[in-house]
Amino acid sequence: MGGGWWWSRVARLTLLRFRGSLMPPQRPRSGGARGSFSPGHGPRAGASPPPVSELDRADAWLLRKAHETAFLSWFRNGLLASGIGVISFMQSDMGREAAYGFFLLGGLCVVWGGASYAVSLAALRAPMQLSLGGAAAGIAAVLAVSLLWACAVGLYMGQLELDVELVPEDDGGSTSEGPDEAGRPPPE
Repeated sequence: MGGGWWWSRVARLTLLRFRGSLMPPQRPRSGGARGSFSPGHGPRAGASPPPVSELDRADAWLLRKAHETAFLSWFRNGLLASGIGVISFMQSDMGREAAYGFFLLGGLCVVWGGASYAVSLAALRAPMQLSLGGAAAGIAAVLAVSLLWACAVGLYMGQLELDVELVPEDDGGSTSEGPDEAGRPPPE
């Protein structure tokens, strides 16, 4: 088939015991009971982490700001689509059907932006030099803003509409069963 040259090349390199830059050097194996994945083994055993320079801090700050800008762009687009949905909802009955599509599009933008922010914040926490508390605060802020958006759209669409009914309190003072001063019959 045409793949014979590859096998001959592998056999030749094996016979010559080629150990150049293409093959990794063999590491000496430690015979200890701790294993090779335990702390204290490897080329950096006992080495302190490199100091953080001002350039590293500036890179982390720029990465954070770019990351937040990406989320804010998705959220802005979701608000814009929701705003168009509100306008079309007010126009006519046919506009109401289009409004649901715009609300859905706005929701997709908000959810996608929030989810991508949370996932990439978890993945890029170390290069951003964020603590676990800082990352949790960022994710909590995104969840709070997304929940606020969802409540606003839900209230607007009437899904979470609250009906407040005022019930007059009976203080026991009026026991008359006849009409009141205006001639209205008593409530039942």
